[in-house]
Amino acid sequence: MDNARKNDLGRKGFANGALYNAARPSYPAAAINYFVSKLRIEGGMHVLDLGAGTGIFSRQILPFVARLTAVDPSASMREALALSSPEIEVLEGSDVAIPLEDDSVDAVFVAQAFHWFDPPRALREIHRVLTRGGGLGMIWNERDESVEWVAAMSHAMQWDTKAPYKIGTDFSEVIGAGPFINVERMKFDNPQTISHDGLYQRVLSASYISVMEDHLRDDVMKDVAKVVEKLPDPVVLPHVTDVYTARAQ
Repeated sequence: MDNARKNDLGRKGFANGALYNAARPSYPAAAINYFVSKLRIEGGMHVLDLGAGTGIFSRQILPFVARLTAVDPSASMREALALSSPEIEVLEGSDVAIPLEDDSVDAVFVAQAFHWFDPPRALREIHRVLTRGGGLGMIWNERDESVEWVAAMSHAMQWDTKAPYKIGTDFSEVIGAGPFINVERMKFDNPQTISHDGLYQRVLSASYISVMEDHLRDDVMKDVAKVVEKLPDPVVLPHVTDVYTARAQ
């Protein structure tokens, strides 16, 4: 998917911050603790959550730092974040236009967002705002498609043909091609107990589905229901949480 298409889909597809906030899972404590340890996060630090969305990750890393700035291009996402977490500084910005000074943050985190970025430009911009040797952390919650019903749901929701990236994509080389060193990747299990209604909300929160014409979205949801209605309610939705860390050169 080219950058123009990604930008258009991201802008239109994330116009419902409340739905996204309700539907998406948090990140496992083990992954948060890994970031804190690996990137040597300390209480006096200022960190940036870039592409922060509704602040799901922001709220989890906030207790470990002195100051957190959240940046996102979507007005709806920023509004949802500000309403739920008034203690967090929320700014308009993007992967290639971060509204912070050079060398102003000790770590940058990107949660469930890097696949929307323009990687070479974004990594240079992230490097600009980081202090020398500052940390970079990236994280994704991904459905575990090794589970049969999860793979069937992904196919029903047309993830394999319309999603902005493929589940399981290894971003190590992309990150390492920027001005960063010591790129490491880890994975964590993150099961989520979720109702059928929650599953439907999760599907509807996918950017490409949220911008479909009504009749096309209805067709997708009918196919998804054929999978979901065979499951117990609630059901455990398994995720693999994919984590990357690196250091600014």
